Amino acid sequence: MTESNIDINLLNINEKEEEKEEELIKDKSKKEIKKLQKQQYKQQKKQEKKNNKTNKVINEGVPEISEEKINFSEPKTDREAYQVEVKHVREIYDRIALHFDSTRYKAWPIVENFLGKVKIGSIGIDVGCGNGKYLGINKDSHLIGSDICNNFASICNEKHYESLVADNLYLPYKSDSFDYAISIAVIHHFSTFERRTEALREIIRVLKSGSTLLITSWAMTQKWKGKNYDYQDVMVPWLFQNQFDMTKKQQQQQQQQDENQKDENNNNGNENEEDKIIEKSGSQYEVYHRYYHLFEDGEFEKMVSQIPECEMLENNLDHDNYYCFIKKK
Repeated sequence: MTESNIDINLLNINEKEEEKEEELIKDKSKKEIKKLQKQQYKQQKKQEKKNNKTNKVINEGVPEISEEKINFSEPKTDREAYQVEVKHVREIYDRIALHFDSTRYKAWPIVENFLGKVKIGSIGIDVGCGNGKYLGINKDSHLIGSDICNNFASICNEKHYESLVADNLYLPYKSDSFDYAISIAVIHHFSTFERRTEALREIIRVLKSGSTLLITSWAMTQKWKGKNYDYQDVMVPWLFQNQFDMTKKQQQQQQQQDENQKDENNNNGNENEEDKIIEKSGSQYEVYHRYYHLFEDGEFEKMVSQIPECEMLENNLDHDNYYCFIKKK
């Protein structure tokens, strides 16, 4: 074999080795690229998951919270019952009134249908009217609202409805005065059978003979809402957003005070203005537990049996709520 042939063979071997090295480099590069792509994919998914959580909090305003089951014993005395209702009904609804008003605006069809059929020129009462969403349903009848919470009465008055502060157990009306009455989702906030019966008796007292009351309550069964309660007496949470911490009039007054304070701060060179704005951002929330007595089948009939002045016309269940039509004899 000549020297030139040897050189050519060596050259071919070197070329093959170089090709092998190039292929190894390519394979290694491909593996590294795949590995890098996999890492980038994981990071992207992780970031998307993080963004979804962030967007959820931003959109909802408050984080999710599961409903707590709180043990509750029925009060043994009327005084204890009153204290429970003040703490877990009256004070809470006074606190959350404006927030409640922003979420309760759609009329229940059963109530709307009943109000639409009352006689032209008739006068009725809405006992426990809340934010007054039923007070303007029928323009041909006059419906007077009342509620134990002062802020609810104020909200109704701001909407130009007639409403006053009154206790369901002591309504400030003469007997035999009204043509009809409604009491929607109120009676379940009384914490003993005796107080629930007296609340019903008081509404019957102020109705004219032959007049009808439509009254509703939450039912023990809550299948439609997807909830399960083990006890009839429960505490139901309300997630309160701080931007609803006052009535509209109080908000306006506060805004005016804030504007005045800003002017003073600017004049005095105060640098804490940004902190005040952050504190009023409304991002915080509080949880309040409201007392409910969940009605079982036959409870309304038992209450009506204690009041000889009235009779049950109808008692049905709709969307986990009992609704009853009761007539004064």
